[in-house]
Amino acid sequence: MTITSTTIGTTMYSNTCNKIKFLGLLLLVTSLGGTMLSKNALASDEHGKAEAHMDKGSAHGKDKHEAGHETEHEDEHETGHHEEEGHIEISIDDAANAGIINASASAGHIKNITTVYGRVVVKPDSISQVRARFPGLITKLDVNVGDVVKAGDTVVQVESSDSLRRYDITAPISGLISARYANAGELANQQQLLTIENYEQLWVEYNIFPSQQQVIEKKQQVTVSSASMTAQSSIMHLMANKNQPFMTAVVALDNSAGKWIPGQMLTGEVVTAHRSVALVIDNRALQEIEGKTVIFVTNQGGYETRELQLGDTDGQFSQVLSGLNAGEQYALINSYLLKADLGKAGASHAH
Repeated sequence: MTITSTTIGTTMYSNTCNKIKFLGLLLLVTSLGGTMLSKNALASDEHGKAEAHMDKGSAHGKDKHEAGHETEHEDEHETGHHEEEGHIEISIDDAANAGIINASASAGHIKNITTVYGRVVVKPDSISQVRARFPGLITKLDVNVGDVVKAGDTVVQVESSDSLRRYDITAPISGLISARYANAGELANQQQLLTIENYEQLWVEYNIFPSQQQVIEKKQQVTVSSASMTAQSSIMHLMANKNQPFMTAVVALDNSAGKWIPGQMLTGEVVTAHRSVALVIDNRALQEIEGKTVIFVTNQGGYETRELQLGDTDGQFSQVLSGLNAGEQYALINSYLLKADLGKAGASHAH
């Protein structure tokens, strides 16, 4: 076979064309692939941004919802506490069983009080000095200091020096042997043998100084008090004292229970005047809560605390200026139990 130059040229041209076509097709495919990749990357980036925006919005909405929920919860919590604050739920029967006694607010009197100081003494007619009627030998003396005797009891026996007969000496009053000055076997002349004192009825002698004398009078009411006890009485006598700048007010003191002691120092609150006021409250009802003076007023279902504005007081009653109306019922006796219960409720709520 004979190969010519023309044949060779044709063949080379055909091969060159085929290579060019292949390269063009390859470039086209590469270009299309890059374009698709760019679009996919852009779409992916936009999709990511959209998801991030949605997540941020979702988180913001969640935070806002939770914050609103917490605020709402706090508002509900505070509102509930306010509604319960100062209220004690207790039935009438339970209050009565606990010993809580109510009183009704009404008009009353405020007393003017003058405070005086004095000492307990034995009444002059409650002291007896026992002596022998006739001189002689003491043959019997069995009572001693601290013994209690009754009027008419034999306390001493004496043998008369004149007749040599024995006679009995009896107690002239009932009371306590407070002193003994003789013994059996000794001679009895005119000296004191025994002292008997009766403490069932005592006196308190109060010193009334010049600045007090214009307002102190006989028959005025007096509250006699020690650190642990009180008693009610009145001024029996008002006496001047020689060479002393004060007067003495004598006040009777019932000691039938034996709780007062001669020589004891006592305070006296003398009522020198009364003043009428529109509304008073018994001081026993007053309680202090968080620095405020309050009482417990009855309401539907129990009691509520009520802060009061008070005026004058005499130690027993206080004038009410505001915070209470006439006729309202308040806890008088054992109101401290309500205060304790309120404290427990507050502690539980805080926890």
